[in-house]
Amino acid sequence: MKARTLALLLLILGTCEAEPLRVGLESQDYLPYYRALPGRPAEGYAIALLQRFASSQGMTLELEALPINRLHRNLQTTDRLMLVFPDNPDWSRQLKGSQHMQYSRPAIRIIDGSLVLREHLGRGIDSVRRLGTVRGFTPEAWRERLQNGQVQLVEASDIGSLVRMILRLRIDALYANPEVLRHYLKQQTDLGGDRLVLDPDLPLARTAFHASSLKHPELLEAFDRFLAEHADELAQLRRTHGLACSPSDLTEDSPACTAPAAAGTP
Repeated sequence: MKARTLALLLLILGTCEAEPLRVGLESQDYLPYYRALPGRPAEGYAIALLQRFASSQGMTLELEALPINRLHRNLQTTDRLMLVFPDNPDWSRQLKGSQHMQYSRPAIRIIDGSLVLREHLGRGIDSVRRLGTVRGFTPEAWRERLQNGQVQLVEASDIGSLVRMILRLRIDALYANPEVLRHYLKQQTDLGGDRLVLDPDLPLARTAFHASSLKHPELLEAFDRFLAEHADELAQLRRTHGLACSPSDLTEDSPACTAPAAAGTP
């Protein structure tokens, strides 16, 4: 009886001593990558990836979904957040200020590109005079044409508004992540996921989701090891979340796509 009590006590103490992995992320709907909104459980591929990483370290995962301004303010003024995910060295430079952020290797590779109505595919760059994007999302690939006035930027509050604009021909192309747009079309409309298509002849940008930290380089090193050692497992996870054979998946070191016909990338 005493031995059983002692074992139970040690188990309780061990559980109490395990520090949770506290990760901050921007509060938004970006499925299938992730959705983190007030009052709703976080979900998506990135959330599943973080949960598996935390488990591999013997930690529980605690997520704090915040508006982008508060996220970086909390990171800089408190010791609560250990990691931010997703992040990128090129994002939110003004909000990060002079803080020396450290970054993991790319955890999820992303292609942001120009999508058009299927019947407008291949019309060429000169056919795009009005480009739509979600407010706050910078279309870096179009910077030169935007700056010299060849293209007018039209911003909307969400993906749904942009879809309505392009269907009504108020914009000529939509700059977004094709996987996020396809997920929206399939889940929120009756248009079908292929009503808007990525035009490979129009500007696009390849980027990536990284984990970042101010004070925990050891966690970033552990995260890098996890990504390398679990590449096949994460490819299967992308298949589960509907990301296999997407333009972004095909740029991964270990693509989830197994279809021979999907060999080319934009």
